[in-house]
Amino acid sequence: MPTRTRQRRAAPESTALRQLGQRLREARTAAGLSQAQLGAPYYTRAHVSAIELGKIRPAMKSLEHMAGKLGKPASYFIEDAAIERSRREQEFDVQRVSALASRMTAAECLRDADQLLGRGALSTRQSCRLHLARARALNLTEQPSQALKDLTIAQRLVGPLNDQGLAQAIDYEIAAATRGTGESGRARELFLALLRTLERSNDRDRLLRVRVLQALGAVAVDLGEPQAASGYLTSALEWAQDIGDLSSLFSIYYALAVSHRAQGDLEAATSYLQRALATSEVAKDVAATAIVHNMLAVIAADGGRVNAAYAHADRAIELGRMAGPIVYVAHYLNTKAECAAKLGDWATAEIVARESIALATAEGGQDAVAAAGVALSQVFEHHGDRDAAGAELLKSAAIYRSLGLKSELADVLMRLSRAAKARNDLAEAERFATLAFEATRSVSVLVEVRK
Repeated sequence: MPTRTRQRRAAPESTALRQLGQRLREARTAAGLSQAQLGAPYYTRAHVSAIELGKIRPAMKSLEHMAGKLGKPASYFIEDAAIERSRREQEFDVQRVSALASRMTAAECLRDADQLLGRGALSTRQSCRLHLARARALNLTEQPSQALKDLTIAQRLVGPLNDQGLAQAIDYEIAAATRGTGESGRARELFLALLRTLERSNDRDRLLRVRVLQALGAVAVDLGEPQAASGYLTSALEWAQDIGDLSSLFSIYYALAVSHRAQGDLEAATSYLQRALATSEVAKDVAATAIVHNMLAVIAADGGRVNAAYAHADRAIELGRMAGPIVYVAHYLNTKAECAAKLGDWATAEIVARESIALATAEGGQDAVAAAGVALSQVFEHHGDRDAAGAELLKSAAIYRSLGLKSELADVLMRLSRAAKARNDLAEAERFATLAFEATRSVSVLVEVRK
């Protein structure tokens, strides 16, 4: 009786088979395998060749065998190539938008994230990442209340994903947004909780640990605790130097400068600012360079070098208008107004302060509005209008109190105390001085960490 042999009949040519064969060939070539190697030990080179040419339809068993060798699911070769290409393009867009969440490109990040979210057809993970990117951009442009709205959505989406890294990134931005709304005490609690989580996970995300330590240092400065701030920031610097992340190094150098200035060590503050300036220039971060020039202006003014302060302030304004965020320019204008007041250029001081108030009000930068009010009060004081000067200081104090900015509030209250003393109202002077003292009282962060 003759032996019967089973032959694989050629399948009718179709676009789907040609696409399957093409994708199999591309994956095989990328993996560096020959047709014989891909088929071995069960399928011949001719069999693989026929599949790649779209001449036969492979059985699922043979397709799964070859897909496994190529490290891909069988569905990768069956799905329509256009759909897969669209999926890859969409993932690329999500990654691109996430990378735009920086000071210089925050506006672009928000615009492109809105476009992607408006398209729909996103996975849960992609939607979560886009809302996180939006929140980060909003935090960088001093819109913390809006950031919290995106973070609420991101926190809801991340739950089913079981992605610890993504969840921790969201927790960081929530703490940052909370600080931005003026709740520095609550922000400290959130950052400390995140730090404990990172320690339990053996610091797998070293960069996030650096950012948390850096943020704790900044919060300590907010709360009038410069020594505690230096402790956190020094630890952050040790980690950041190992990692070599320029953005983190810049932020830490800058925060250390603020901390040392608060302790009256202008020489150390200037040294750290010079390091921050060098780092921002290497990174070609114009916005960061503007921030450093503004702080150098403040330090120069503290040291009585008013002309140098003026020059740094003008440079910060120039760079700020180029790079944004625009709300930062209001702060740079305030620095120039303070410098103009110290130079006795009262006309310029008033013009610049009012420009800052208009800009900061439009951009929602209440802390900048308060700082401009302080500068404007000096102008009124110079012109002998003490009532107007006092009214500006009281408005600034109310804003700082609502934002939880203790050191700024204490400074304004002491200005009010000195003004009251100048008009021989000693009771009022003592009252404001007491309020200033109360504003700066707080428990050391380091004590809480030991607990």
